[in-house]
Amino acid sequence: MSLNIGLVARCLNTEHIRGMGKYVYELLSHSKNHPEMHWRLFGDDDRHGMVTPPGANLETDVFTFRGDRFRAWEQVGLPLRLRKLDIDLLHATEGALSLWQPKPTVVTLHDTLAWEERPDTLGARLYWDHTIPAALKKCAHVITISECSRTDILARWPWLEPKLTVIPHGIDEAYFTNEQSAMHPELARQIGSAPYAVYLGGPMKRKRPEWAMEVIAASRQKDLKLVICGFGAAARRTAVAELPPHLQGRVLFAEFLSDAELRALYRGAQAVLYPTLYEGFGFPALEAQAAGVPVIFSALGSLKELIGPLAMVVPPHDLDAWVSALERAGSLGEQRATMVAAAAEWVRKFAWSESFASHLAVYRKVRG
Repeated sequence: MSLNIGLVARCLNTEHIRGMGKYVYELLSHSKNHPEMHWRLFGDDDRHGMVTPPGANLETDVFTFRGDRFRAWEQVGLPLRLRKLDIDLLHATEGALSLWQPKPTVVTLHDTLAWEERPDTLGARLYWDHTIPAALKKCAHVITISECSRTDILARWPWLEPKLTVIPHGIDEAYFTNEQSAMHPELARQIGSAPYAVYLGGPMKRKRPEWAMEVIAASRQKDLKLVICGFGAAARRTAVAELPPHLQGRVLFAEFLSDAELRALYRGAQAVLYPTLYEGFGFPALEAQAAGVPVIFSALGSLKELIGPLAMVVPPHDLDAWVSALERAGSLGEQRATMVAAAAEWVRKFAWSESFASHLAVYRKVRG
């Protein structure tokens, strides 16, 4: 039986895809062995095309709709388009959905941060506190990405439980190969032969890049550098201009890295610093361990579910504990090989093939 799925794919309708885009990209990629599946990808930025995997059975539909300030593309433009199309269901992948649902709708609700961080304005209250909950009541199914997010969602809307499914993200298969990927040349030049740690997460306050810098500044390894990833061009310029003198030359801000370049960066690191205070999932905690690198984080939110053999769990605000963990990561000796082997086995339970199979089961349930 054919399965025609509309997919909100604005996270692929961009120059560079990030965490949410990686999720949608992997769904499409793992559908190649299912010729009965056909995707129609919706985007709203006509300056860019769609970043899509070769070989997937899909077509793209990028269109604009006036009133973006009022979410008119999502609430009016997309439903109008859906009404005229031969689509079995819509998957809204980005944590929001339209109140008007001319087709059965599945939504991925990654976490509840949008409600916790929304501005206290009339428009935001109407949208997040009234429109989206009403749309959730109407939708066919809700997917979330961790048990932590499931708990947070049901605390707000306990009536969602019968149609809520937890489907964790996966890990790129390239982490399980012997690829010889190279670091970004300019970044490699800046690092030179120095040991380094990696921070991922961008400039958002709850991700705490400043804390990662404090850890490096407090370390007794004065040749240790910190590579910060996830900052856009404007954020990089601001951060470089505000960098204190004692960290200049020690803190490097990476430009956008391809997946292969990021894996190479991971593999050469002494440790990954991941000081975020909340994540719906937390890709870096998983990717670092898959790459064979100790990752230092606090057991907050969904990160409690990602404590593997190479995780070093520390209190979120204990600087001495972070510094000690960083130094311990650099002195594991022969113990590290055992930890790396255990991590490689542990991380395999986070497979995109399993995630795709669970999504397909949801689609068929809704379709059937």
